[in-house]
Order: sequence, then C-alpha cells, then structure tokens
Amino acid sequence: MNWSAKAEDREGDAMNGRLTLREKLAYGLGNFGINLPFGMSNAFLMFFYTDVFHVDAATVGTVFLVARAVDAVFDPFMGLLIDRTETRFGKHRPYLIALALPFALSSIAVFTAPALAGAAKLAYIFASYTLLGLLYSAVSLPLNSMLPTLTRDPRERNVTNATREFLGSSAVVGVGYVTLPLVSAWGHGSAQTGFLRVAACFAFLTIAGLVLAFFNTRERVAALESPPRLTTRQSLAATRGNWPWIATMLVNFFFWVGFGGHVQSVVYYAQHVVRRPDLVPDLMLTMVAMLPMIAASGWCANRLGKKAVGMIGSAVGALATAATPLSSDATWLIGANLVAYAGLGLSAGLLFSLMADAVDYGEWRNGFRAQGFLFAASSFGVKLGMSVGGAAGAWLLAASGYVAGAPATASVIAGIVWAHVWMPAASYAAMAASLLLFVFARDYRPGAGARA
Repeated sequence: MNWSAKAEDREGDAMNGRLTLREKLAYGLGNFGINLPFGMSNAFLMFFYTDVFHVDAATVGTVFLVARAVDAVFDPFMGLLIDRTETRFGKHRPYLIALALPFALSSIAVFTAPALAGAAKLAYIFASYTLLGLLYSAVSLPLNSMLPTLTRDPRERNVTNATREFLGSSAVVGVGYVTLPLVSAWGHGSAQTGFLRVAACFAFLTIAGLVLAFFNTRERVAALESPPRLTTRQSLAATRGNWPWIATMLVNFFFWVGFGGHVQSVVYYAQHVVRRPDLVPDLMLTMVAMLPMIAASGWCANRLGKKAVGMIGSAVGALATAATPLSSDATWLIGANLVAYAGLGLSAGLLFSLMADAVDYGEWRNGFRAQGFLFAASSFGVKLGMSVGGAAGAWLLAASGYVAGAPATASVIAGIVWAHVWMPAASYAAMAASLLLFVFARDYRPGAGARA
C-alpha cells in the first residue's frame, strides 16, 4: 500500500476543501483548551476579585478597562508578527506549543490571592490579569487566524469553524456549570483555595488541548499572489475597502460587550435580584443552548447566507435577554436564557468564518493575504468589547453602592439589572445592525485570488 500517495491525496483534499475529522477535532480541541481559563476568568474573576480577594468594584472596573485596552493594542502587533513568521511548522502552529505552558500558568496566577494590601494588591491583580490577556492573545490569535490556511473552501470552513466554536463554547459552558460546585468541594471552606485548585485543573487541560492542536493540524493553503512575508504597509493595505472585515470587527465588539457583561453578572443577579444563589450553576448551564446552534450554524449559513443567519441569531438574543426581568420564576429565567443563548449560538458559530471570508476578500481586492493582521485587528474589537463590557458592569456595581456581603439596596439591584439585561440586549441589537455592512463587490468570487 502506498502510504505516501495516500498522504498526498489527503493533503490535496484538504487544500481543495475536505479536512479529516481528526484535524477538525484537533483544531477545535485547541480552542477548547484556550477557552477553559478564558471562560473561568470571564464568568468568575470579577466575583473572585470583589467577594474573595476583597477589591472594590470600581477598582476592578478600572483594572478590566486598562488591562484589556493594553491587550487590545497588543493584538495588531501580534498579527503582524504572525504574518512575518516563517518556520517548517508554518506561521501559526509554533505559537501554540511554545506558549501553552506560560498561558496555563498565567491562568492560575489570576486566581491566586496572596497576602497583599493596598498598592501591592492592585499591582498584583493588574500585572497578572494583563499577562493573562497578552498570553491569551498570543495563543488564540495564531489558532484563530490559522483557519484560512486549512482549506480554501468556504463551505468546509463553515463546518470546521462550527466544530471549533462548538468545542470552545463547550469549555465555557462546562466551566460555568462546574466551577462554583468544585470551588466548594475542593476548597473545604476556603474559597481562595477552591478557586486556585480549580484554575490549576483547567490549566492542565489547556496544555493538553494546545498540544493536540499543534500535532494534528497542518497549514496547507498559501497565498495565491500575496508575498509570503508581508510588510506593515502591505498588511494595512489588506483592510482598504474591506467592508466584511469592518463589519466583523463591529460584530465582535458588540458581541463581547453584551456576552461578557451578561455572564460576569450572573452570580450577582442570582444572589441579589432573584435571591436564589443556588441558581448560578443552572443559569450558567443554559449556555449549553449555544452548542447545538453553533454546530448548526455552518449548515444554516450554507443555505441562508452568513449575514442572514447572524442577524436572526443576534435579534433573538436581544429580545430574549430583554425579556429576562419579566419574572423572577426560575423556569422563566432558565427559559429566557436558553432562547437567548440559542440565538447567540447562531451568530457566534460564524464569527471566525466571517473573518476568514474577509481575509480572502482583502487578498482579492488589495492583493495581500494578511490573515494574521486582519484576525488580530478584528480581535482588537473583541478585546475592546470585553474591556467595555467588563468595566461597565463593574462600574455599574460601584455606582450603585455595591458592598460585598451586604444586603442589596434598590439602587444595587437596578445596577445589576442594567449590567445583566439592558446593556447586553442593546449590544446584541447592535450586532444585527453591524452585519448590514458585511457586503462584497459584485464581481467578487470566493477563492479567486487577487483581482486583476
């Protein structure tokens, strides 16, 4: 049997469109690993800072804003570095293996509460949180921007990206559901100990996911006419007239303003608004509704178009989120969240596939295939959205007079509702509006290379 010929056939299939299930799963498991510490910090770090590490909410908001702003500015430089990287493993894969351990260790550091006070405590949380953000960018950007190098077929990308998003979102859902019960079980009465042990467990799984992604994926698709190593000017040129890229950046921004603000306020909403802290794991588990919709997003997009599917999902997310405060009944809250997350799953499942299309369009329109820079610049929208959503939620708590451990006043309840309901609902509506900008030139054809 000619194994070499079969390997070449598989490489040719991947170049033309078909990827093996193994490669799709490996690509998705990389995202699974990255999203474990990401999901834990996004859902529980504000609560850890305010109620476990005893940092006031206003300070937490400032740390979130400044640290994520630094991270956002770093992203385009990381993208330029990816575009200029040339190794025998490709442009993207080397970062997955080289930074797996540092990223995992930084995810433990943010959930460590050393005996510090005053300026020393502030310096620690700012430094550890900023480092986590920078390393998250340094591993997630190569993984995300690798998608266009796996295959040129837009339909196969939709499916591959849906697999990636499904596994990544599975990590976020799982973290949301099991973290607080594990903190209680493993902490033996100490929330500090519990959070540290849970973070360490997730860090180990993060390393495993990134190692699997490195060894089981391949970068096959080279630029058609674009130079293999782009200058800064050439990378910037790929954004000129690239409306799909602009639209995707805006969608990423508004998604993370809403999603980040909503998720990080679940604990506060359950404890102080509906007075059911036992509902936190169940409300976090409602994110599971995203998974089947993420898995179906590629199929839906292949039939209805990405723009239409994204707008429908965003509108459903906005309406269901706005309906949340109509009742404090557990069944209503769980149902509203399930519907909202189902809608968001349709949109989230397409985010990186949309960006892969923008990479192709930038190459066709401007002659430069700057996938690292375009993904990184779009990631700027993600980080800016996380920065605004996280900071706004914390500042709303601070402005309302929130004090950890104290009974919630009417002002505090109103602030939590704004952070958990109204800000996310408005952001999801803005996502739908942003997709109106996702348009191509009439003579554009996917996979056509640079325009003559």
